[in-house]
Amino acid sequence: MSQVGAESSKRSAFALTLLALLPALLSLANGFVYDDVPVILENPLVTQIAESGRIWRSSYWPAGMLYRPLTIQVMALEWWIGGGRALVFHALNVVLLVSATLLLFRLARRMLPPAAAFAAAALFAVHPVHAEVVGNVIGQSELLVAVLALIAVERYVVWRAAGMLTVAQMAALALLTLMGIAAKETGYVIPGLLVLVEVALVTDRHRHARPALLVQGLVAAAALLVRSSVLGTLAGETPTTALAGLGPAERAVAMLAVVPEWVRLLFWPARLQGEYGPPALAMTPSPGVAHLLGAMIVLAVAALLVLAWRRNRVAAFGVLWCLLGIAPVSNLLAPTGVVLAERTLFLPSVGFCLAVGAALAAATPRLTSAGAWHLNAAKAVLALVVAAGAVRSAARYTVWRSQERFFASLQQEAPRTYRAHLVSAKYYYGAHRLADAERAARRALTLYDRDVQVHEQLGQILRTERRCAEAVPILDAGVRLAPDGTTIRSRLIECALAAGDTALARASAQEAVARGLREFEGTVARLLPRPAPAAPPAPNR
Repeated sequence: MSQVGAESSKRSAFALTLLALLPALLSLANGFVYDDVPVILENPLVTQIAESGRIWRSSYWPAGMLYRPLTIQVMALEWWIGGGRALVFHALNVVLLVSATLLLFRLARRMLPPAAAFAAAALFAVHPVHAEVVGNVIGQSELLVAVLALIAVERYVVWRAAGMLTVAQMAALALLTLMGIAAKETGYVIPGLLVLVEVALVTDRHRHARPALLVQGLVAAAALLVRSSVLGTLAGETPTTALAGLGPAERAVAMLAVVPEWVRLLFWPARLQGEYGPPALAMTPSPGVAHLLGAMIVLAVAALLVLAWRRNRVAAFGVLWCLLGIAPVSNLLAPTGVVLAERTLFLPSVGFCLAVGAALAAATPRLTSAGAWHLNAAKAVLALVVAAGAVRSAARYTVWRSQERFFASLQQEAPRTYRAHLVSAKYYYGAHRLADAERAARRALTLYDRDVQVHEQLGQILRTERRCAEAVPILDAGVRLAPDGTTIRSRLIECALAAGDTALARASAQEAVARGLREFEGTVARLLPRPAPAAPPAPNR
């Protein structure tokens, strides 16, 4: 690179740093919000540095089937360094966002003209869909994976340009992949991203890549074995209620309703919210209007990908990166605990921005030949888009300022998403704001009555207020949804007894025993009618 080019690159990097940094600085005043509480505040693996030895032998959630030891280890160090202050966690999130932006610019410079590379990185720096990742501490896992993936892909592009990778280079890539997988399950896509580079961008003989890609496959397999040995299973989170019990084909149909939201969030993220799901998203295996729109988008993307593969390989690479990044959370390979979450779009948005940059690079010669006015107008539009993204991101970062602010905003942002009201009810109940908790839980039940958690939460609120007569039918309906659930059944029995319905309590306990729930045997024995005392013998005459 010439001295002029190096200076231009430094100026671009400085500008990109400011673009990412200035809006994100508002997140430094945020506290620990929502999932930060169980993952950080209530997790002894994070709050007690002496427990660090157990991090690599434990699940991510205090009670769960996710394995992200690197993320928990980093969080434990942050807690120790900052004495538990949220500022330290949020500061690292900001640093990771800036790092990802600069790494994307560095990668884009390998593929695109400088102006197009800068445009791609600028869009990434201010994209509002990233606000959740940076503003909420638990987004740190997504940030770590993206940074590690960008380093791995950029290095692979450079090293492959020189031919076959050395042993040291293959080892470095293996380490980056292992770290990415240890940060979050999304890290398993890193080997796939290297394959995409090989297929879409490398022009020499692919046999030079076989050793490096074989090592990547072995690393992924070894990581799966470690995960299985620690957790005892390869399964992940408990499937979200909307997808529970659905087969692969049914999940594929149901997830078509989410496709339009993915596209909207990447192209026009004006409306953002902390929870997504039914009934706002029609998550059913029965096709409807949303599913039809999703299917049309899938076909359009496929056609666009075929066209880009022939005319613009960098754009095709970006689209494929986006699709590969979404794959782990698409619920196609296996059901996950989320329908859609903005934080899961952080890694896919790298590919989206690369594709946009490639499209801008392809359009620049035509705009130039059309006249300076057209080119300047395009630059002005791009500048307005970047400015609008920065403003929207700045406003969004503050939503995670506190628990109170988050949950108040959540119900306004997602009025037709039942989980927005359910999780708010749980928060208000924990804060002893029972009136607010009941209001939110009743709204959740009105919107979606197929999640046992809604029945359990509302029933518990009413039980706490000694309104068991109202709680009984709600808890009973929840037991019908989850007949093997011991907590909700116990609460039903207690409330039935408090309401004077001994017959219901006894029948529920007997049903539990019949289903193999032996902890209810004592309850059955206690509630069985006692035989009448025997009549005294008649006197002898």
